Amino acid sequence: MKKSIIIALAAFACACAVDNKTIFTDDFNAADALQTNWNTENRNAGEITLLAEGGIDNSGCIQITGEETSISAKHTITGLEAGKLYRASAMIKCQDVKGGRGAVMYVKYEDKTQGWNASKFLYDTQDWQEVYIDFIASSTGDATICCSLGFPWGTYLGNKTSGTVWYDNIKVEPTPMEEIYYREGEHIILSLYKEKVAITDEQMDAWVKNLDKVYEAYIDLVGEAPYNGEKIMILNTPGIEPGYWALAGNPILWNSNVKVEDVINRTAEFDDWGFGILHEIGHDFSHANIKGDGAWNWNDEIFANFRMSYALEVCDGTVSQRNVCYKGADIINYYKIFYDETIGAGLAKNNGDALHYTFLRIKEKYGWEVYKKAFRSLYATTNADLPKFKGSYEKFLYFLSHVSEAAGEDVTKTCYTEQELKLIEESLKN
Repeated sequence: MKKSIIIALAAFACACAVDNKTIFTDDFNAADALQTNWNTENRNAGEITLLAEGGIDNSGCIQITGEETSISAKHTITGLEAGKLYRASAMIKCQDVKGGRGAVMYVKYEDKTQGWNASKFLYDTQDWQEVYIDFIASSTGDATICCSLGFPWGTYLGNKTSGTVWYDNIKVEPTPMEEIYYREGEHIILSLYKEKVAITDEQMDAWVKNLDKVYEAYIDLVGEAPYNGEKIMILNTPGIEPGYWALAGNPILWNSNVKVEDVINRTAEFDDWGFGILHEIGHDFSHANIKGDGAWNWNDEIFANFRMSYALEVCDGTVSQRNVCYKGADIINYYKIFYDETIGAGLAKNNGDALHYTFLRIKEKYGWEVYKKAFRSLYATTNADLPKFKGSYEKFLYFLSHVSEAAGEDVTKTCYTEQELKLIEESLKN
């Protein structure tokens, strides 16, 4: 999905600081508030208006209205402390808002992958209420606060919204840490809502150490760390759409509306390292996140889990799926379920978990070293190096060609039957 470039004011503007912590605030009571603090240039249709008496208690506010659009008023903050958590908040109300992510506040800047992070989405007609978004300051210390109707990028809910939203009392300040449960490891940082955490600090620290081990195992497998080796934060957020448990990046966005507590409790009760969290960290080790160009980035849903299989084996870690705990190399038994249901049953059904099982069979024969060599070769690949694939099956064979080179023989002949390859080819056409 392509992301729109947000043109934002470069100048820092701070209106009437409320306290020593407040970095920026705007109540839109100044007659030139939009011209002074906000960029209202948008490529999409709609209207952004400063109202002298439309806000809370008949104060000033901005009104954004449009039909099947995505437009926002934007203000750029500079001088933030890199890596620190900040909170942007606003009072908003809306009328007849429908479609997309509705009325929503988000934060944009170029050198952090937080684009999907957002406030709670508001729809229909609702009275004034506060929304907020927590975000990490970029290495350049800037962030663009976006008060929006609609969302700039295509998502599960779409990005086109209709209706009217009013914004008032915009504020940016350090995230109130009394609300955050914060634990920092060598590679992984947890920033979770305190009400989600019922285990002890010692139990949580043990989990963070396990996540650090997994991070190091991923480096060992693919050869490099993402984001120039920066620590990866796992951050609760209210602004992820239904159907998304979490989203990879830095930070990894963990939907606060899913059962976060259940995952955390299982880490203490069953020494469960958390399949979903390991999966999202695994996504961060994709070719796209490490190299930036995504030349080799075929079906990373498979490979995020495949990296996890390596980490579980070398770290002797445990994850649970379908109410069964799998420890270390036993994870192969989980993926065999999907192989037996599809390829093993003679069905040409596209299933990444079944392919994952066949990759683990190769590991059983040759060891992990062939994959370490293959990933290093693949991650050195650029877009210019890639052949022109006709489909997913050719990408599958291309991946295995690198594994074969490392193994010293053709793994499609030593680890697959002709019938399996025919079924896989047919399934990857679907």
